[in-house]
Amino acid sequence: MRQDTSKYQYNQLETYKELLELKHIKTKTLIVNIINVIFGIIVVYFLYKLDLETNKIMSVMFMFVMLVGMNILLYSFEKDLYNNLKFAMYLNTLGEYIIAITLILMFRTPSIFTALFLAYAITAIYQDYKVMITSNSALFLSGFLLAIGYSEIFAIPGITVIQNIFIVVFLFIFVLLLTLSSYILIKRKSFFYNHLAQSKESEIRNLDLQSEVALMNEHTKIDASKYYDSLNEFSKHLSKKIGIDNVFARKIQLLKDLEFHTVLEMVEKYPDYTTEEINQLRMMELAVNDKMRNLGLKASITQDIKVTRKEIFSESQFKSFKHYSDDRYVKIISTVVFYCLLKIDKPYLKKLSEEQIRDYFFNSEYFYLIDRDIIEIYLKNDEVFDTIVNDILKGSWNYEKTS
Repeated sequence: MRQDTSKYQYNQLETYKELLELKHIKTKTLIVNIINVIFGIIVVYFLYKLDLETNKIMSVMFMFVMLVGMNILLYSFEKDLYNNLKFAMYLNTLGEYIIAITLILMFRTPSIFTALFLAYAITAIYQDYKVMITSNSALFLSGFLLAIGYSEIFAIPGITVIQNIFIVVFLFIFVLLLTLSSYILIKRKSFFYNHLAQSKESEIRNLDLQSEVALMNEHTKIDASKYYDSLNEFSKHLSKKIGIDNVFARKIQLLKDLEFHTVLEMVEKYPDYTTEEINQLRMMELAVNDKMRNLGLKASITQDIKVTRKEIFSESQFKSFKHYSDDRYVKIISTVVFYCLLKIDKPYLKKLSEEQIRDYFFNSEYFYLIDRDIIEIYLKNDEVFDTIVNDILKGSWNYEKTS
């Protein structure tokens, strides 16, 4: 039996994490652009009221229009929306600071220096590591260069030139504190995404485990060819019943061929299907891909189980023998009880030999459900487990003493 040592071995988990993050990025992108539109209207209005030159007003307006326009363009590309919106984040980050620096150089007053902090506040909405580094670096470098290169902006009568040093030191401490606070917030967000991914991985591992145990116990694999033949027969009767042509037959044959042919060979054999459509159909294939099998297994197990949002993590993470709040004795007892159940015949599972149990514990997905220390105890002291089993099951029906 195989043992999967990689933490995230399932490709669909990365896709799952991207889908989760994409949903939030889309919302944040909309919020940032709404703020940009409102902020742009306010800035242009005040520039107009202050009777600034038309070319200056138009240049600021052009920057806002270009920034929002680029976001709309990237948002409209549905094919690779995740990476497009990621690029839009970095574009917005740089764009906000370019506009802020332009306004500072245009007015050259201490009060307009707050435009940098407004730019930071807008980009902080994304809560992304790379955006945080880019934004904080831009904030410090912009403030530093303005304080050194345009010291007259911050000049106060009666104060010596040392004030610029104070401004730079204050800015450094301020950016450092912002970085720490942003890091904590982003870390919490990453923990949330990783926790969801772990929940999904735990679910997939458990489904794979059940299939592996069933295979080892029954020594039979799913007969995909027979299943497709039965499905084809069913589709014939269904089509006849509802009075239509059997439109399912060709797709069923295509699914059967997927077991023996590559994607390119399938495209040549079925020219009316694109590569993308073939890859989508591969998700429904039984002999090689386990997605449909896992879907059916999950549906059969969870049909009467209702889980609220608050219980998602506990449902997926705590159905194991290594609850973080349990001490070692509780973990040993729970594992021993499970060990006892494997040693006796049950209606749904025949008793297993010591070799099979050892194989399950160490080489299957059970390895990730049982505390590592307990596994080590079992491997080094399996006779202790046998003694406990004999004491627990002594005199029970249909039980033979473990030697």
